[in-house]
Amino acid sequence: MNATRTTEKSSSYDVVILGAGYAGLMAALRLSRRKWPLRIALVSAQDQFLERVRLQESIVAAVAPRIASISAFVAGTTIEFICGNVTSLDPDLRHVQIQTDTQMREIVFDQAIFALGSNIDVEDVPGAAENAYRLEAGNGPHSAAALRSTLRVNADRPMHVITVGGAETAIEVAGEIKTAWPGVKMTMVCRSRCGASRGPRVERAVRAELIRLGVELIDGETVIEVGPAEVVTNRGRSLACDICVWSGGLRSAPVARGAGLATDPQDRIWVDANLRSVSHPHILAVGDAVHPIAPTGAPYRLSAFSALVSGAYAADAILANRAKRRIRPFSFSTFGQGIAIGRSGVGFFSYPDDRQALFIVKGQTARQIRNFFVWLVSYVLTLERRMPGSFFWPGRRRVSWDQANDALQKAETAKKLQIA
Repeated sequence: MNATRTTEKSSSYDVVILGAGYAGLMAALRLSRRKWPLRIALVSAQDQFLERVRLQESIVAAVAPRIASISAFVAGTTIEFICGNVTSLDPDLRHVQIQTDTQMREIVFDQAIFALGSNIDVEDVPGAAENAYRLEAGNGPHSAAALRSTLRVNADRPMHVITVGGAETAIEVAGEIKTAWPGVKMTMVCRSRCGASRGPRVERAVRAELIRLGVELIDGETVIEVGPAEVVTNRGRSLACDICVWSGGLRSAPVARGAGLATDPQDRIWVDANLRSVSHPHILAVGDAVHPIAPTGAPYRLSAFSALVSGAYAADAILANRAKRRIRPFSFSTFGQGIAIGRSGVGFFSYPDDRQALFIVKGQTARQIRNFFVWLVSYVLTLERRMPGSFFWPGRRRVSWDQANDALQKAETAKKLQIA
């Protein structure tokens, strides 16, 4: 029997955080410091915390969550967890509508943090949405769980799997599938060069690992259509396959664009040096939802580490604003990166500017180091839960206000010229 759905009267909060991934949960925990008794709402479509950096592991087997329940995790803090989907956002009226299992909730806020994250972008290529699997959570027909089920059912017959894309997601998809099902013919198709996103030394190491596993690499071809049993490239080639996994590019949640916030073509929110929306400064954006205009020290790319530091900074910016204190522009430095390739991997230092430095670690050692840092990301959240405000990161003073203001001024001038 279905529960009756009702509309609750509006609730008012100092800060509402839309999304409870790495960035949103970090922001909420950091804002929950008891010296600042804020009314905080944390909104997520699921109660279980999603470790996006482990989704490739779920191709082979279900992954037990390290934070099984967000509501239980934040219990006892000043955070109210709301499990539901954001159906509308009115940034001018500072109003959000959330559909829960039983009712439509209406929330009024003073400030908001937009942290709804991103999904694999399948909008621009015909047939990709209908015919390609992707690394998505849940049990949808194109999710990682559905891909796992299809691979298991067909494990006793020859299969050809194509993954589209050449960056980390595609590399990890190809490595997991080829390691778990060695008999599968595994192909990567990339518009540039497979594994080339982190420089020539990393590219050589990644390609060597993939080739060792038996993965076929097709460089310099763009997939322009995905059919039920083939992909078509811009060179007019039709590549037959039993399974296509789409791993090319990410698109942020469309809620921001629909609400009228200034966004880029991937629906990420344009933000200033304090991560505030350039069109609606009382809304901050973090994680995969943000596109900074000002320099950020290390280049900003979508990653779990960027999500943590941007979520922490957004919370600090809100608290500083309430204390009428100005803080430095958002900036950070990176440590390193690890790429899982089956039971093996490639790891490297990237301090401070997200470029490979010093030596490269390969093989099972690299995979173990990567697994440690993936665990550390979740542990950082646990530590922030125990001691709000404890998380720190390198490179917090890399950008001055002169640098930030200069970049913002140039962006404003370019926008005016474009309009003219």
